[in-house]
Amino acid sequence: MASLAELQDRFQRHIVHNDDGVTGDISGPDDAYRQERLLIYYRAYRLRLIAALAVDYPALKAFVDEQRFEELASTYIEARPSMVRNLRWFGDAMSGFLRNDPRFSGKAILAELAEFEWAQGLAFDASDATQLSFDELASVPAEHWPQLHFVAHPSLHLVASQWNVIAIWHAHRDNKPLPPATRQEQAGTIAVWRKDYKTYFRSLDRDEAWLWRALAAGTAFSEACSRLAAKMDMDETGAAQRAAQLLRSWVEEGWIQGFDIVTGD
Repeated sequence: MASLAELQDRFQRHIVHNDDGVTGDISGPDDAYRQERLLIYYRAYRLRLIAALAVDYPALKAFVDEQRFEELASTYIEARPSMVRNLRWFGDAMSGFLRNDPRFSGKAILAELAEFEWAQGLAFDASDATQLSFDELASVPAEHWPQLHFVAHPSLHLVASQWNVIAIWHAHRDNKPLPPATRQEQAGTIAVWRKDYKTYFRSLDRDEAWLWRALAAGTAFSEACSRLAAKMDMDETGAAQRAAQLLRSWVEEGWIQGFDIVTGD
């Protein structure tokens, strides 16, 4: 007789991979009856996963319509069987799946919309961390500003944007007709973050996106300003003023956890 652990393993393989090895362990008069009983659990498992994906990707579901979303989600489930105990993280590969699977890769809007919605969930679930205040920043002596290295708040995420995903998301939230997918003339960047237990997002100007990435990657403040001037064809003074303006908005929005002063000694 099989042990409980062996039965559980066979049952799981059936539910996840449609392995028929457990059929003989099910009570019933014949295999057809046993398979019908197993099918209830097989379908229920997938329906639960589809429901979880719908919670994570409500705008994506609305954009493709309910029937196609179920087909999309079912395809994802078969391609990426759940390997996590926490259902919250089952959908983490959705944007990559839509971007690379030939059945969906022809509609790039789907992957971008999924990435945008997933980033909102990541921002909301990010670990708690302090947020840099204006008083803390003002306390830094002027001679140390060139060596400032900023630490991004863990809730901050950037999403590369080529489509009107924000307009689609807003229309869904407001229960309005969704606009058709529209590709932007220039690729952009969307920032997603959490402040005071609420998730926010906004599109970034090109210079803001570039400067944030430079600072988040560990570039010192003065060096980032110099590179910004060269990158955006600005003079050094103008670049420094723009950087200071952006830094103030980032502190206000809670994007920065703290800073280090790296002197190089």
